[in-house]
Amino acid sequence: MTTGEKIKHFRNLRGISQETLGQLSGINSATIKKYEYGIRNPKPDQLMKIANALGISINVFMDFDIETVSDVLSLILKMDEQLDMNFEAERYEDGSFNPSTIKISFKNSLLNHKLGVYMKARELQENLLNDTERFSSEEEHQRAIEALSKDLDAVKQSILDDSKIVKKGVRGISVKIYPENE
Repeated sequence: MTTGEKIKHFRNLRGISQETLGQLSGINSATIKKYEYGIRNPKPDQLMKIANALGISINVFMDFDIETVSDVLSLILKMDEQLDMNFEAERYEDGSFNPSTIKISFKNSLLNHKLGVYMKARELQENLLNDTERFSSEEEHQRAIEALSKDLDAVKQSILDDSKIVKKGVRGISVKIYPENE
């Protein structure tokens, strides 16, 4: 999804018009319309205002290129620093960890639940990719794959639509309000 498509998606999830989003964010509704149609791309400060108005994290709009071992590990280490995480692995006789048995989970049940929903959707997608015999033609199989891919995108967006704080040391359900850049 493009940034504009994401803005429109979350605006529609909230059931608000472009005019209302404009009022809530302090951005002209004509500009919101241009963002949604891809005519213009919002600058970071505008995107922050839109995220605040929609009650979502600005990270929803970011696309990260994760290519290297360093990219992956820096994200995992940052999460470990800020979230309650569990790392598990079996050990060899010498006490070192068996890399093929490493598992990562969260102590937060909401995160684990949302990941479980995503895992189930991925499993359905993988099963469909491997199940060619159920379809009368390759075209029918391809249409089913495309439909399920859209469903998987919807699942991703629905699990991202949550601003509850899960940071270490924070208890209870809270909604994060992002600071506005003046």
